[in-house]
Amino acid sequence: MIKLDRRKAIEVLGKSTAALGAGLSLLGSGCAKKEEAPSKAQLTREERIERAKKYSQGRKYITALCCGSDNGNCETFLRAAAMGAAEFGIETELIKAATLNVNVLEGNPDDDVPWIHEKTTYADCALIIGVPCYTVRANALLYAINERQIGEPYPGCNTKTRLGAAIGVGGSGYDAWASLTNISTQIMLQHTRKVVDQMQVCFCGLREWNLWMQQGQPLTSHTHLARVIDTPWDKVYTMWGEQPSVGGFFRMAIERAKQLGRNVAQAMSKPIEEAEYVGEESGVACPQCHCNILVVPENLPYVGCPICWIRGTVKSDKGQMKVEWNMDDLKLQRFSSEGLQHHLGSKDPYMIKRREEGKAEVAALKDSVFSQSKVKVITPEV
Repeated sequence: MIKLDRRKAIEVLGKSTAALGAGLSLLGSGCAKKEEAPSKAQLTREERIERAKKYSQGRKYITALCCGSDNGNCETFLRAAAMGAAEFGIETELIKAATLNVNVLEGNPDDDVPWIHEKTTYADCALIIGVPCYTVRANALLYAINERQIGEPYPGCNTKTRLGAAIGVGGSGYDAWASLTNISTQIMLQHTRKVVDQMQVCFCGLREWNLWMQQGQPLTSHTHLARVIDTPWDKVYTMWGEQPSVGGFFRMAIERAKQLGRNVAQAMSKPIEEAEYVGEESGVACPQCHCNILVVPENLPYVGCPICWIRGTVKSDKGQMKVEWNMDDLKLQRFSSEGLQHHLGSKDPYMIKRREEGKAEVAALKDSVFSQSKVKVITPEV
């Protein structure tokens, strides 16, 4: 008889969201507590919105969404953040997505994703997301949850009346191997939350790749030189001074996560208009999401934030690059209610008309490609 190690199996399944539903039916129920009847299939989105409002009415609390392994590093830092928030009397509820039934966009809708949306997107609470980075960006669990959220927008979901924060956890993180983790998480947060803090935990333990380790000191001026792939490992940890031990680094990361929880809790005591971002920033950070990834749409000096599409112009100041951001774009940034309505076409009858007029032609072109293409559709062998 085969003995299943439930935690190990869930961890593996958590990295493959499409297989999660079938796997958990064998492994038993997940760790996040769900309400009693009515069943998932019986609840409409409108009923979930109403239930979420009723559940959170009159309460000040944080929901922590963990997209990492059961009892893993993401959960550790989210629990540390909860400890920090508890110092200000704010309770935290934890959702462990890897132990739940999460399908991709085309998956069975009768899974736990609508319930996760109810607790994160619809509920009137602060939201802290903890997500691991396997290769440069956030993992598939976050994307599955986020894309199902985007697929079902509802009136008011894009108004930033609540607070958010992000904790990205990278396996190594040197040489920017985790550079898109928090920016991936921001795509989900920016729909509903005003972000007040974020941190990236890069387990290489180098302060050059962990801004929070610099503890308010001026940013290092040599991180651009840190290309570890062509630098011997024994030099990486000594070339810019002494680095902390593994245990010392982990203790520092836990303390930073506690501070993130404190920052969210303190911001919850203020009107949303007065809440400010208090996390670390680089010199070219976007004024909306505070990430430092830039896209060049055509040629320099024109740049933009790929998340918020706040536009900017590169300027040179004493040999250093700076970005002069177009602050007017903040009034109508991408994930504002107006920005989403415009994108979805609700305020653009001309675009709707163009789409309708082109439907028949597009359908004919698709049929032509399908009929002429010589491809063999393959499926798994029995």
